[in-house]
Amino acid sequence: MSSIKHLAFQVEDDLTELCPFLYKNPREKLALLVATAIETGSCNTMELAGRLPLETERSESRYAWVERLLSTKTIDDSAVMAPLAEQIIGFVSSSDDTMVLCIDQTSIGDSHGIAMLSLRVGSRGVPLFWYVEATKGPIPTKAYLALLEKVVLLIPSDTKVILAADRFFDASMLITKCREYGWGWRIRLRSDRVAGHEDSELKLSEMPGLALKALVKARLGKAETNIGYLHEKGHDEAWYIAMDAIPTKTTILDYGLRWSCEAMFSDLKTRGFRLEDTQLQRTDRISRLILVLSIAMHWAVINGWNQQKKLKKQVQ
Repeated sequence: MSSIKHLAFQVEDDLTELCPFLYKNPREKLALLVATAIETGSCNTMELAGRLPLETERSESRYAWVERLLSTKTIDDSAVMAPLAEQIIGFVSSSDDTMVLCIDQTSIGDSHGIAMLSLRVGSRGVPLFWYVEATKGPIPTKAYLALLEKVVLLIPSDTKVILAADRFFDASMLITKCREYGWGWRIRLRSDRVAGHEDSELKLSEMPGLALKALVKARLGKAETNIGYLHEKGHDEAWYIAMDAIPTKTTILDYGLRWSCEAMFSDLKTRGFRLEDTQLQRTDRISRLILVLSIAMHWAVINGWNQQKKLKKQVQ
């Protein structure tokens, strides 16, 4: 038996347990493509087709197999991800640490944008849910709110959560949603953003000149938030961070937790599966490809976690 087939059986066993609603045929094929992606370290459809352990030697047949799986309607990407997301959320929430969710956008060339919601695990991010759009510009914040609605149902009610987001989002919309969910937030703001404070308004870039390190109960649109300011030596730009906590250097630096999503994008793209090299153009096929890579990442993280547990027990 080839190593890819052996790995595919293991992935399928996990999918069978987590996603019993998946039909046997698409589940087997999905597991096989996930295993092939792990073995090849690539998401190039031609490379994947070439490494598939299929009986046929015809390259056209192999490529057609991949194309059919990427476009099949028998697999719902979000439905498959939900139990995987719940599983890894359970692992993280059991550690009693604050759970850090990150939203950010990445792109595939100049043609497609990917809105991504990820979970910080260690120092890296793991994909939870995403949305693919044919666009050259930023994806509207409303698309990310739909992703948050998917994940809030999977988080235990007593779990502390912080949402981290960059400065191109509509902070007012995100803060309102975080308040609704009972989450904390660390959202970077543009320096030219105008905030209401007490009985006046000021541009955030004016804070240094006014010797203001923080604004408490400031207003961003209809949302109330605290805003912290920090400009560390060696950094070209200052950070203006909207947060639920009292602004201190520590709570401002919490925003740095967001960099886990950059490590995740690196895993998906340049230093990992090279997602940016895909020639796929249909948003549904790109989304399915991201599903394949996300399952691969979840499978590696969960199995690595379980292996660490076994080693700890052996040492004890």
